[in-house]
Amino acid sequence: MRTLKGRMTDLIATVLVLALASGWFLVGNSVEERMISQTRDNLLSRATILAGIVQDSGIDGLISNVSRWGSEYATRVTVVAMNGAVLYDNEADPATMDNHADRPEVREALLSGTGINTRYSRSIESDQIYVARLAADPEGDAIVVRISISLADVESAVASARKRVLASLAFAGLLSLLAGLYFIRQVSGPLEELTRSAIESRNGARLRFPSTGSVEVQRLATALEGMSQRLDEALEDLRQEQVYLRSLLESIPAGILVVNRQKRIRYANAALGKLLRDIPEELDGVLYTGAIRKPELIELIDRAFEGIESRESFVVRERAETFLEAQAVVVEEGVLVVLQDLTERHRLEETRKTFVADAGHELQTPLTSIRAAAELLIDDGGTDPGKTVEMAEKIVLQQERMTALVDDLLLLSWLESAGVPEPGEPVELDRIIEEAVSYHRENPQASSIKWETEIEGPAPFTGRPEELERAFGNLLDNAVKYTRKRFGDSPGGVIKVSMERRGDYWKILIGDNGTGIDESVRGAVFERFQRGEKSRSRSTGYAGGYGLGLAIVRRIIESHGGRIEALQSSEGALLAVTLPSNI
Repeated sequence: MRTLKGRMTDLIATVLVLALASGWFLVGNSVEERMISQTRDNLLSRATILAGIVQDSGIDGLISNVSRWGSEYATRVTVVAMNGAVLYDNEADPATMDNHADRPEVREALLSGTGINTRYSRSIESDQIYVARLAADPEGDAIVVRISISLADVESAVASARKRVLASLAFAGLLSLLAGLYFIRQVSGPLEELTRSAIESRNGARLRFPSTGSVEVQRLATALEGMSQRLDEALEDLRQEQVYLRSLLESIPAGILVVNRQKRIRYANAALGKLLRDIPEELDGVLYTGAIRKPELIELIDRAFEGIESRESFVVRERAETFLEAQAVVVEEGVLVVLQDLTERHRLEETRKTFVADAGHELQTPLTSIRAAAELLIDDGGTDPGKTVEMAEKIVLQQERMTALVDDLLLLSWLESAGVPEPGEPVELDRIIEEAVSYHRENPQASSIKWETEIEGPAPFTGRPEELERAFGNLLDNAVKYTRKRFGDSPGGVIKVSMERRGDYWKILIGDNGTGIDESVRGAVFERFQRGEKSRSRSTGYAGGYGLGLAIVRRIIESHGGRIEALQSSEGALLAVTLPSNI
C-alpha cells in the first residue's frame, strides 16, 4: 500500500511530466512555426534587397553581392527570365537546369510580384523554402529574383531551440519537484512523527504531537492531543474500575470463572485455586479443559455451552474434604461459573446432627435413672422408708446432672453465639488461679492428691473474672477427676500448676498424672461432647462429665485473645493456656 507521501510525490511527478510534455509539444511547435515565419520574412527581405540591386546594377551587381554573403547565410539565389529560363544560380549550372516557368513561386511572383513556397528541389535534391521577387534590370527587362534556404537548416535551428526549451523546462520542473517535495515533507513529516509516536505508544511510550507543519497539521495535532488526553483519562478510569472490580471479585469467598466463546479462560479468581492446575493469573487464555482439574466442573461447563444451565455438587479431597457447589450460566461473552464452598454449612449440619445425637445420648442416662427410680418408688409403694429415700436421692442426683448439662449447653451456646465480647475489668490473673487451686485442693475427692504450684506474680490482666474462674475451675476439676479415676484413694496422684510471663504473654500449664488424653482424640478434645478417653463409660461410683467442660474453656480463653492446647505428655494430661499480657 502506497503512503500518502508516495502518492503525493507520484501526483507531483505526473503533473510535472504532463506539464513538460505539453510544454515540449506546444512550445516546440510554436518555436518551429515562429522560426519558419522569421526565415520567410528574412528571405523576403533579402529578395527585396536583391531586386533593388538588380534594378540598380543589373545581374552582374547581384552576382557580386551574392558571392559576398551567399555562402555566409547558406542561401541559394536564382535569377529567372520572363520565359522561365534560368539566367543565374549560385549553386547550380544554369545551362543544366530546367525551365522554371512552372515553378509555383515564380508564377506567383510574375502574377503578384512576390511568391513564397516550400517544396522539394529536384536540382539540389532537398526541401527548400522559396521566396521569389519580381524585378527589372537597368534595360527595363522584367526578371524574377528567387532566394531559398534549405529546410534542413531551419529544422536544425528548430531542434537546437527545442533543446534549449527542453532544458529550461527540465530545470523548471526539477525546481518545482524539489519545491513540491519540500512542501510534501512539511505535510507528511508531522504525520509520520504522529505515526511513529502511535506505534511506540503500543509499548507504553507517551504520545508525542508535532508543533511544526502547516496550520492544518497543527490544528490536527492539537485536536489529537486533546483526544489523547481524554482517552488517557478514560483509560485510567477504566483501569481503576478494572482494579476495583477485580478486588471485589477476589474478595468474594465464592469462586468466579469466566470462559469465553472460544472456550478459553477469561478470568478466574483466587478462590478457584484448588480446582486449577496453575495459579489463576497464569491461566488467562488457556483452554478450560486443560486448566481445570475436576472432571465434574468440566462437564458442567460443557453442558452450559450446549445450552443446558445446571448446578453440580462435588467433593474435593486434599488435606481435608471440601464440599463445593457449582452453577454454570450462559452469558453474552460465554459461560459464567459461580462456585460456592459449602464445607462450613456441611460441617454445621454434621455438628448439628452430632450434637442432637450426643445430647440425646447424654440425656438418656439420667432420664433412664430417674424413670427407674420412679418406677421402683411406685412398685414399693413407700413400704420401705430407707429405700424411698435412696430412690429420691437418685432422682435428685440425676436431676442435678441434667440441670448441670443444660446449664453447660446454654453457657456454651451463649459463648459461641456472642458477637463482640463484653469489655473486661482489671483483675489479678495470678490470684484467680491461686483461688481456683485453693478451692479444688479442699475438694474431698482431692484429699490424697499432691499439689505442686509455681505461680509468678503479680499478673495484672483485663478480663471477665467470672468467665476466667469458670475456665480454670473446669481445667482443675478435670485434673482432679481423672487423677482420682486412676489412683482412687491411694496416694501417688500429682497435679502441677504453673504460670510465668513469656514476652507479651502469660503461659499457664496445668498437668496431672491421671488417665491422660488418648492420642487419637487429643486434637478434638476441645470440641463439645468429646472426652479424653475413647470409651464413654464411667467408673463405678464416679460421675463422669459430658465432654462440654473443655469446649467451654476454649471459648472463654479465645474470647480473651488467648489459646489453649493439649500438649503431648509422657504421663497423664498437660494443658497449656496462653493469654496476652494486655496491661
